Amino acid sequence: MRMQGVTYGPFAPNAAGERFPSPERADDDFAAMCEAAINAIRTYHVPPAWLLDLADERGLSVLVDVPWPKHHCFLDDVRSGAEAREAVGRAAERGRDHPSLLAYSVGNEIPPDVVRWHGARRVERFLAELSDVARQADPGAMVTYANFPPTEYLDLSFLNFATFNVYLHDRETFRRYLIRLQNLVGEMPLVLGEIGMDTLRNGELHQAEFLAGHLREAALAGLAGAFVFSWTDDWHTGGHPIEDWAFGLTHRDRTPKASFHAVREMYESCGDGLNLLLAPPRVSVIVCSYNGGRTLDQCLRSFRGVSYPDFEVILVDDGSTDDTWEIAARFPEVRAIHQENMGLSEARNVGLRAATGSVIAYTDSDCVADPDWLTLLVHQLDRSGAAAVGGPNLSPEDGPTAACVGASPGQPTQVLETDQVAEHVPGCNMAFRKDALFEVRGFDPHYRKAGDDVDVCWRLQQAGMWVTFSPGAFVWHHRRQTPKAYLRQQAGYGEAEALLSFMHPERFNFWGNGKWRGHLYGVSLRGVRLGAPIVYHGTFGTGLFQSVYQTGRAHWAMLPSNLEWHAAAAAVALAGVTFASPLALGVAAVMVALAGVVAVLQAAQARIPAAHDGLRSRFLVAVLCYAQPLVRSWARYRTRWFAPRPVSGVPEGPAGRDHRLPLSGRRAVAYWSEEGVDRTALLGLAVAYFDEHRWGKVVDSGWSAFDLEIHGYRWTTLRVLTVQEEHGGGRRLIRVGYTLKTSAYLQAILAAAALGLLVAPVLPLVAIATSAALGALGLGLWWHGARRASTVLRIMDKLADEVRMVRRPEQRGGEVPPR
Repeated sequence: MRMQGVTYGPFAPNAAGERFPSPERADDDFAAMCEAAINAIRTYHVPPAWLLDLADERGLSVLVDVPWPKHHCFLDDVRSGAEAREAVGRAAERGRDHPSLLAYSVGNEIPPDVVRWHGARRVERFLAELSDVARQADPGAMVTYANFPPTEYLDLSFLNFATFNVYLHDRETFRRYLIRLQNLVGEMPLVLGEIGMDTLRNGELHQAEFLAGHLREAALAGLAGAFVFSWTDDWHTGGHPIEDWAFGLTHRDRTPKASFHAVREMYESCGDGLNLLLAPPRVSVIVCSYNGGRTLDQCLRSFRGVSYPDFEVILVDDGSTDDTWEIAARFPEVRAIHQENMGLSEARNVGLRAATGSVIAYTDSDCVADPDWLTLLVHQLDRSGAAAVGGPNLSPEDGPTAACVGASPGQPTQVLETDQVAEHVPGCNMAFRKDALFEVRGFDPHYRKAGDDVDVCWRLQQAGMWVTFSPGAFVWHHRRQTPKAYLRQQAGYGEAEALLSFMHPERFNFWGNGKWRGHLYGVSLRGVRLGAPIVYHGTFGTGLFQSVYQTGRAHWAMLPSNLEWHAAAAAVALAGVTFASPLALGVAAVMVALAGVVAVLQAAQARIPAAHDGLRSRFLVAVLCYAQPLVRSWARYRTRWFAPRPVSGVPEGPAGRDHRLPLSGRRAVAYWSEEGVDRTALLGLAVAYFDEHRWGKVVDSGWSAFDLEIHGYRWTTLRVLTVQEEHGGGRRLIRVGYTLKTSAYLQAILAAAALGLLVAPVLPLVAIATSAALGALGLGLWWHGARRASTVLRIMDKLADEVRMVRRPEQRGGEVPPR
């Protein structure tokens, strides 16, 4: 249920001393609220039983704010802390199991200087304690805390949903802040606890316009609800009426203001799903499935609840051998396409070619769509002007093993450069403008298991487009149900990383790990944090927006978990066995033990749902943290070393021309043009050709000493540098220089050969033989790389012919490019 609420009270005490109006007045108020499509109220005192009963009769839910002396230094005063616990306990006992009870708010806006005085961690622990008190008294209830911008940094992940009071009159600033809050709270639902405008200072028409616009932004951001402050101008606090503020939707005598009608219209538009888009484009939802019958029925059934007005669903069955086809037959509204198993990327391309919508949305067969999923994606895509948009994927309740898998490293997640600019969005929740996908030629079919989503995002960015993010447009994504399935998934991700490192080498380091520009979001582990977060409080703690700055992950501390570390430990252990060295064996044991310590630290920092948290779950997460980098790295190395490179489109060279690269690895070729063809035209053709045929390359970004770096072979790379001579009258001589470079792997082999010579005085025969073998291997790989580089020379010759460039005869020995 989306909360469409108003705040109610506080009022002057009634005849019974309660901080609420009379039952007759309250019933009239509730009837008027129902007329305005309001379905929830927030009270600032614990309501009496009769008010809860009246709310239930009118179909209203009640968010109970529990008052206690939060403006005191309550952690320094035993009596204040006990009073807070007692107040929360009494409130939960009174509302226990009542059908109108929505949730308890265990606090409201603890002043930032009080939080700073006590320290954020102590305040968080106290609020967690109050939450436990409420849950013990009313086990079935939800619990929240009404936070506000000055203390947005509090980690309140133990709550059922996050509540923020936000008063920002500028709509664009308000919209941006909502997106920030959604990224801060992560997977928790977000509710606006208070939003309002005073009519004495701003006027009734301005208040109506403000509330309509801000409630629309909140709904289109995907918030779980909002409470307008307040129902009426009749407002008492501190023992006297407040007469210099008028935030109500109604006057003191309950006559409606213009905002009453504006809020009613907005809430009615959100009643049965969002209906706020002015001209919604047709969307084609594509679901690709390979043996996904276990969850496919739930996935397809969820689209029947999606509120978007114009969309189609296309199921691409990629050669499944289970009951996928039979399940699809139960949904006549779904257009099903059956094909032989060709891989995930090709299945997505098949769906793209069959789509009739101008927006293409993708999700997986193990996902369940939220009713507002498409509306929120399309709104963000349309509002931002981006080429693509993604959203989060949340973990449903699937049992303890799935919960542990979801908290373990390597889950699909978004990578954000800012709150709205994404470097990558996960393939289970992404949407594209159809023409943008066709412009980059869709998905690369070389990615059969994973990685195609990362590749297409990067290619869109390389083409000058950008990807945005909608934190409210979520899908539920079933995690792997067994450790074996999880590790198999991680192996597939390792293979995908190897392919990505070939196609986008500039985005990976020496070890093949991605160099993300943005920040990885989501609850799954990303490493170990060793430092505490830093909070900007403002001068004297008076900042209106006091932000938290998390310390970065300690990547150096993750070194013992790497496969390379274990390979080194194995080498040390082998040396210990060979030479009967207890010291070497002890060093190897310590190295492995350090890897275990890192896994335990990761498990201790993992966020496991409270229902499944415990020693057994932490142990399982530690095991998965230990195994995951080893499995993923091995799959990555195996693919990089032994899998064939996905290179195509190698032309036959023009007859009679020499395209060989000498063993020195350096050569220059000159082309003559009588028609003023520029060297950048030749480079542009080369980039387009290599893009079309999926060659790995690096294009000069302005900082390089080369124009192109071609990665067509795993052991070497070929750098291309051009220069242009002007000879007048549009006549030009363009020189293309080629320089062969060793890859990091070949450098490692040659370094090992040199290291063998250094230890030759100790082990002469073994060291010299090993160095000779590695040296011969390195020279052989260099020679093979030089032979492979001739392919690039043939391609450049072919492209030069297309623009009517004439290759000049070379001098004896060929021209040599500059160093």
